[in-house]
Amino acid sequence: MGKEGQVNLVPIYFYGKRYDVPDSFTIMRAYEYAGHQYIRGCGCKGGVCGACAAIYILPEIDGLRTGLACQTQVLPGMSITQ
Repeated sequence: MGKEGQVNLVPIYFYGKRYDVPDSFTIMRAYEYAGHQYIRGCGCKGGVCGACAAIYILPEIDGLRTGLACQTQVLPGMSITQ
């Protein structure tokens, strides 16, 4: 949250398409915020089961990164595939 309750949006990419989402969101929450719907494979949403494994790339870091979509906070420029 920015000053006086303002929401800070950051650009992220799902499957190559840009979405501006609140910087406090996890990948899973940002995916839903962007209008996508989980039909299966999202697991417990609490970081225990590991069913929501995500692969992402950050613009300033070479190589693929991994994390749980329910626990990993979005970062500016993050490019995500699941």
